Amino acid sequence: MIKAIVYKSNTGYTKQYAEMLSKSLKVPIYNLEEAKLKLKKHDEIVFLGWVCATKIQGLSKIKNYNVKCIGAVGVYPTEKNYIESLRKTNKLNAELFYLRGGLNYNKLTGLKKKVLQFVRNMMEKENKVENQEIIKIFKEGANYVSYENLEPMLKYVNSKL
Repeated sequence: MIKAIVYKSNTGYTKQYAEMLSKSLKVPIYNLEEAKLKLKKHDEIVFLGWVCATKIQGLSKIKNYNVKCIGAVGVYPTEKNYIESLRKTNKLNAELFYLRGGLNYNKLTGLKKKVLQFVRNMMEKENKVENQEIIKIFKEGANYVSYENLEPMLKYVNSKL
C-alpha cells in the first residue's frame, strides 16, 4: 500500500503535481527532507522529481524506499524519444511518467537561470523550426500543470492500490 507521495521540487511545478496526486489518492505528501523523518525504509511511495537536462532530481535519495512509479516533471514537450532518454539516463526500472511542468524565471537562481539563457541563445542562433516552441517558453515562461497531464499516472497508481 502506498504510504506517501514524495517529491523534489525546484520552482514549484513538481510540488503542484505532488499535491494533486496526494489529494486524489488521499495519501500524505512529503518533500525529500520530510520523508526521511516520516517514512520507514522500504515503505511504498510514488516519487516526483524535476528534470534538469535529462536527470531527474532526487532519485539518489529514494533508494531505501519501494518506489511504485516515478513522475519526471519538465518543461519540454511530451515525446516518446524524450521519455525513453529519461529512462536510460536515470537507469530506471520503475514505471516512468513524464509530466509537463513549466518555467518561471523569477523562481530560478543564478547558474540555472544563466544556463537556460545560454541554451535559449544557442537555439535562437540555430533558428530551427522544431525549437521555436521551447525558445518561446525560455523567453516568456509557461505553466502546463494540469490534471489532464496527471491522468495516466493517476490511473496507474490507482490500479496498484
